[in-house]
Amino acid sequence: MRAQIRVTRDGDAFVVRFAPSQAAAIGGALETLRSRDLGDEALALRVGAGRAEVEELIGRLRELRAASGDLRLRPHELHVIHAALTAVATAFLVQGRHFSEEPFHHALGVFREDVDALAGHLAQAVSDAAGR
Repeated sequence: MRAQIRVTRDGDAFVVRFAPSQAAAIGGALETLRSRDLGDEALALRVGAGRAEVEELIGRLRELRAASGDLRLRPHELHVIHAALTAVATAFLVQGRHFSEEPFHHALGVFREDVDALAGHLAQAVSDAAGR
């Protein structure tokens, strides 16, 4: 999966160009966290958004799974995406302690290091676009 992301500033939001593999990984992370037996409060704790906002982002990302495309995202939505990428590994802890790569890869279609790199590159690209 390509980790590099192009981000440009657009007023109070950002335009992010996602490759299909990136959109699929982010959507998979959001879907995984949404589908766990979490209450609304626990989901909001993990990603900073409620179920309705997570569903809306999943829908927008699904549209990019066939071809690269741009999404206009507010800073809060970028936070939700970044939080999902960094939190999804916790859904694959065995006995609450040890990370299990195989189920993670099966569910998301990528390896954890790919998701971690995507989160890091997203944060850097937003920082660069914000002029920091």
